Amino acid sequence: MSTQSEFLQQVRDALKHLYDYHYLEDHPLALQYWPEAGRAGGPGRAQRLSRLLLESIEELHPPTEPSKYPSRARGYHLLVYRYVEEWPLLDIMRELGYSRRQFYREQRKAIATLAALLREKFPQQATSSLEPGNLLDVEAERVLAQREAVDLAEVVQGVLEVVGSLAEQHGVALERDLGSRLAPIYGSRTLLRQVFLKALSNLITRPGARRVLLKMRCERQRVIVELIAELGIPGFRPDAVGDRRVPDMDPVRRLVEMAGGHWQGVEVEPESCRCSFDFPADSKKVLLVVEDNEAIIRAFRRFLIGHAYQVIGVTTGAEVLRLAREVGPTAITLDVLMPTQDGWEILQALKSDPATQRIPVIICSVLEDPELAHSLGAVAYLRKPVAQTDLLAMLDTLSGRS
Repeated sequence: MSTQSEFLQQVRDALKHLYDYHYLEDHPLALQYWPEAGRAGGPGRAQRLSRLLLESIEELHPPTEPSKYPSRARGYHLLVYRYVEEWPLLDIMRELGYSRRQFYREQRKAIATLAALLREKFPQQATSSLEPGNLLDVEAERVLAQREAVDLAEVVQGVLEVVGSLAEQHGVALERDLGSRLAPIYGSRTLLRQVFLKALSNLITRPGARRVLLKMRCERQRVIVELIAELGIPGFRPDAVGDRRVPDMDPVRRLVEMAGGHWQGVEVEPESCRCSFDFPADSKKVLLVVEDNEAIIRAFRRFLIGHAYQVIGVTTGAEVLRLAREVGPTAITLDVLMPTQDGWEILQALKSDPATQRIPVIICSVLEDPELAHSLGAVAYLRKPVAQTDLLAMLDTLSGRS
């Protein structure tokens, strides 16, 4: 491990490139935490390092009233404004009431505190006795930590582009029938991609395969998936279990089950091979985040990973009413300092429209005016920077009310 001064410098440098995955992938800090190369299908070093930094910053949030932990609160707010939300330096100085000299002094303290916390998390060197058969389960468990609302049509489009050249090499025509309206799936996009990549590549490379059709449809709150391969092999015997032309779909079955799906099985006929499985349609809640700062929208998405919420970001007031009517979100978080139309005007418009007036609105602002927020119909007020724990607690409260 690096010396203390080297480690501190590495933390400072990584913070400057918090969202630059290309830069972080081979960063000295990432190599120290995860010396092994990133494996296909799992998060790379850059993603892990970025997540570690964000989670560690959030741990600095004072557990009780900020007045009881003034130094810790100042450091937390400075790191959030500077690196998580990427505010301009002058805006941070104005918000926190710092001179330039004070800012840099407090920044050094905050980074030193963060570095100390990161050193405590440095992994202990230990040998691993993983059996090869368990590696898929281990990697899938890592990937499942990143759960979100997944558009299967978008996933399939990307997968077909990947396997397109493989199909051309084998002279196989790829076709798809995705139905009219596919519900999203709540899960790991990466893992779902592996399901389709593995299934399609297995069928494309079967001897005699000439056409592979991917069909999907919604039925009783589930998305049904069928993969059908036409085999141009005269006299093929469907009971030839040992025949290499019968595809080995066990890895696909395991991936489907890890992704939360139900494996229906494989049917082999004289001129075709069909495998089918299904996934539960997404029934999770939607949070509409009205915020002109994209970094805050990204932060809210990270906060709600694994918490059954889809985050939809809106950066202009003009889009809020339309999306609120179309999507019917579970809740709306609303910034006050918006360009062209401030949050108070947007809140009044939401509460004046019969189609949106019952949607709970949470004001998230640097301005201290909760009484005005409540008088205009907001259900709650959260002061920026919003902590993950505060946001989750508020959403849990709203779920309890509903």
